[in-house]
Parts: sequence; C-alpha cells; structure tokens
Amino acid sequence: MLDRRKLLAALGLLSGPWAVAAPAVGAAASAGGGAGAPGGEPLTVLLEPVPPFSYQDADGKPAGYAVELAQEMLRRCHLKANIEFNSWTRIYQRAIKDARVLVVSMARLDEREPHFFWIGPTAARRAYLYRLKSRPEVRASSLEAAKAYRIAVIRDDAAERDLLARGFELGTHLDRSPDHAAMLRKLFAERDDLAALNSTVAAATLAQFGYDFNQIEPLVKISETRLFMALSRGSGEALHANLLRAWEAMKRDGTVAATAARHPHVNLPD
Repeated sequence: MLDRRKLLAALGLLSGPWAVAAPAVGAAASAGGGAGAPGGEPLTVLLEPVPPFSYQDADGKPAGYAVELAQEMLRRCHLKANIEFNSWTRIYQRAIKDARVLVVSMARLDEREPHFFWIGPTAARRAYLYRLKSRPEVRASSLEAAKAYRIAVIRDDAAERDLLARGFELGTHLDRSPDHAAMLRKLFAERDDLAALNSTVAAATLAQFGYDFNQIEPLVKISETRLFMALSRGSGEALHANLLRAWEAMKRDGTVAATAARHPHVNLPD
C-alpha cells in the first residue's frame, strides 16, 4: 500500500515548488497579457498518481513520463510552477474553474474541447473493461453485453465519459468512485463486476495500491484516444501560445521521443 507521504500526495495534501528556469522558446507573451512572460505568477500543475505518467519517486519528488515533458516545457518557457497531487475528480473540477492550471495528462474528448487549451498529443490511450480472473462467470464479448454488469468507473474520467456516450447509465450500469483506490477496492471486494482502466497505467496503478495485476484481465475494449496536456481556459491564449511553441520545439529536436523511450509502457500516438 501507499506510504504516508504518497498517501498525502494522493489526497492533495502535499505540494511544493517546481522551479524551472531557462531562456524562453520563441517570443515571450505580450506585455498586455503577461501570462507567459518569465517571472509571472506560477502555474499550478495538477498530477494524478498514475504511473508511468505521474507519481512520486523514492525521494518524494514528482516523476513520470508526463511530468518530464511538462518540466522540460516549462523550463524552456522560463516558467515556475507549484505541484499538487490529487484525485482525478478534484483535478478536473479545479482545471475547469481556475486560471493558470496545467493538467499534465488528459484525454481529449469532444465535451472537454471548449474548456481547455490543448498541448500535444503526448501519448496514445487504450481503455478496457477488466474483470477478476477468479470470476469467469462475468462474461461480455461486447460493450452492449457488459451492460448486464456493474462497472466501476472514476468520476469524470475519460472511460466514464465514453461509456455514458454509449448508453451506459450512472447507478444502473456504472458505479462512480473518486479515485483509483476506491474503484479497485470495490472490484476486488466484488462489489463491482468490472472496472474501466487505461491499459497503459493498469499494472502500475494496481501495484501502487497493493494489488496484483495478474489477478485481472481485459474483457472488452472501451475506446482508443490520445492524451494531451490541458491548460485551463482562464490562463489566456498568450500563455498557451508560449507553451505550444516549446512543445513543438521538443518534438522537432527529439525530446519527446527520447522521453517516451525511457518509459517503455508509454505508446506515442500515430
């Protein structure tokens, strides 16, 4: 299970400065907006504890594929940031309402499109419905057949939104949880029959909360989409443009590919 420090991080009670400094990429934001200019108000970078994208290393420092990309992008833009770990539900709510918030990894869905500025794509995402191997009676060869079962989902997660769009209903088919810890408890206690998980993070997420990935198996594919960094709309177009210039430079010079190579479970988008 999580140690006390990681538990505090997962609950959003542990945060700290993430100072980065380097010459900005491209032109700085205009003086009128000031959002992307060096020395401006720090960004709030929100992380969900989901290895290999974002987690705390043995020294308690933010780590992971998406974290490394965000660190390098902010370094090139000469921006500082404050880091917070939290549940996905709280991350999404804050990113919707607060300015100068960067979420390092978010599935880009049609319903989310107008609420954020997007930077990426950073990775491919494939979501499946998983069952316990000890429950062969839970059978579904299609998403429609899966409606016969109770499915654990995380509130506002992309998998939940995908299932809702396909006619699944909260309460009838879907059992919401605020985070992975609560969702996995329900699955392994057999309160839920299936769980919706991103295949890239499934093994590491189960291990993080003390479960054996070999005890579950994928049953049905939910969807495949792409992950992006998401900047809150209140941050302004100038800041977005500055970050996007840095991102494009990272792609051109091979930084993105080299970072992905250090994380073999991450799949770059086509």
